Amino acid sequence: MRHAERCARLITISAGLRPDGWGTATRYLQRELVRDGQRRGDVATGMIRARQLGMLTYRGREELDTRFGVLVPELDRPPVAAYLDHHGERFAARFPVRTFLLLSEAIDRSHFGTDRAALRAQLGRVTADVLVVGVPGDLVFPFPLQHELYRELQAVGASCSLWKLDSEFGHDAFLADQDRLAALLRDARAFAVTAPRQRFEGIGAQPVREIRIGMVGCGTVGTGVLELLDRQAAAMVERYGVRFRVTRIAVRDLARPRSPLADRIARTTVALELVADPEVDVIVEVAGGLSVEATVAAALAAGKPVVTANKALLSKKLAELGVLAQRTGTPLLCEASAAAALPIIRHLSHRADEIDAMMAIVNGTCNYIITRLEQDEWPLERAVAEAQRLGLAEADPSADLEGLDAAAKLSILVYRAFGAWLPPDSLSVRGIGELEPADCDLAEAMGFRIRLIAHAARKADQLTAAVEPVLLPDWHLLASIEEEYNAVYLRCASSGDLSLFGKGAGALPTATAILGDLIDLAQDNSVQWPVPRQGRPVALPPRRHYLRITGEAHPGLARRVDSLVRRAGLTLQNRATRGEPELTHYAFVVSASDDAQIRELAGQIRDLGRVEQTLWLGVAE
Repeated sequence: MRHAERCARLITISAGLRPDGWGTATRYLQRELVRDGQRRGDVATGMIRARQLGMLTYRGREELDTRFGVLVPELDRPPVAAYLDHHGERFAARFPVRTFLLLSEAIDRSHFGTDRAALRAQLGRVTADVLVVGVPGDLVFPFPLQHELYRELQAVGASCSLWKLDSEFGHDAFLADQDRLAALLRDARAFAVTAPRQRFEGIGAQPVREIRIGMVGCGTVGTGVLELLDRQAAAMVERYGVRFRVTRIAVRDLARPRSPLADRIARTTVALELVADPEVDVIVEVAGGLSVEATVAAALAAGKPVVTANKALLSKKLAELGVLAQRTGTPLLCEASAAAALPIIRHLSHRADEIDAMMAIVNGTCNYIITRLEQDEWPLERAVAEAQRLGLAEADPSADLEGLDAAAKLSILVYRAFGAWLPPDSLSVRGIGELEPADCDLAEAMGFRIRLIAHAARKADQLTAAVEPVLLPDWHLLASIEEEYNAVYLRCASSGDLSLFGKGAGALPTATAILGDLIDLAQDNSVQWPVPRQGRPVALPPRRHYLRITGEAHPGLARRVDSLVRRAGLTLQNRATRGEPELTHYAFVVSASDDAQIRELAGQIRDLGRVEQTLWLGVAE
């Protein structure tokens, strides 16, 4: 950097961006041993002892115990001594003492401070093509520090590549493994003659930075990510000065046909390999399920950013993964895990206002099914089959129909909105399996529409949260959301009501959320994961309820229902009736009560003669 114009190509081996305390202390003692040898006129012994000290800093105790054992009475020297002497003498014979002292001090003095802007200004003077060679097993010069150097050089537009040299000799591999190092440098074209690289000296432009992606999973969503990255490649360069490239994919079945865009990308069945691969800068996880937890946790522990769409994993392991991301300072981004294309997590993460309440439609499958019940009067089974045919529902749609998918998403949203982690199994969850087309018709006759709502609200230090089908007034914003669309409605302390609306499922909508997270990552715009407060939501406050009774047509049934309602201290505020050839559906809106009271009332009504079914739902005001 002091004489950038003199250097066309720079090869760094085990060179990190900054020194660390352990390595600095080790090198100081090594220099003292060498200087003591110089003072005594025995330079070779000083170099041998320096080398032996260095070896002991990265040879684990268990390894030395296993290989060499201990000093027993019949031996004059411990078995490890011959090993240390051999490598110490080899080092002293091949490494000039002045070079050793110069390099050792240079390593410890190469500190650029903690100011990132000043650091990048210094790195920006590098005009050489830089080859960063790291040894993953090296403890004295940890590989993450070389990876950091590589990333920062890329960030300022330097021509830079990162190479991994597997060697048991740590940073001394450039002495002991010269043949292997030479092969690596040939592969990296370190000795090729190239024209001097011209740096851009204009104003307002920035060099293009490349971010290499290791993708876990390449199904519907993964294919959408590849398609969107290909389609938006030029736009990403123009808008953000960044190029995203998928360099490796982890899949369960290597033989399964994939998108043509994936044909030339290396594949593996071991997702953890992506974490250790120096050709991968960020992990994009679109496989889903809990089996990828080890890969996500390993990436965060290794300082490799993670972008995930995995609502099941985050909702169950949010506390552990969030704390790990915070402790290691590693970005963990998950916009696609809540409502696909809707940037709700980004808004909640960067909000300047306090959220008082949230209501959301976050399951497009259920919303599509309710739309079919409402508009076409299809029975539930036919609506589910149609959703499956269109690819909106899984072969096993139970997670959607029972509200479990929405509960996982609500758990993530509650953390971002209120700073509390409510595991899905702590939430009150009801699905849409009991709904019939008659419910939609009766609700509409009374001025309501039914939707599956994930909602949460804060009052003082208490939270209420649940997933359930509720009746919304027909003027309510969420009441107008139909088909597979999602929407989130927020009531904020200072800014009032806010809402987001859009597609909440599908390959490309989900891919847009993942690409948005990658853009945030490229712009160093990731957010904190503060330690969440863990607890359980309190019971919902009293509210009005919808009560539907299905049974044989009977003139006295409505009167008997009214009597039971009044006996419970409640009143009927609205009513509607729908007749069918053999059964009649009676619907009522009952005055405010808690859920336990309306549940008990529905049970009493079900015990009446000629009543076949009852259903109660909450009413949102």
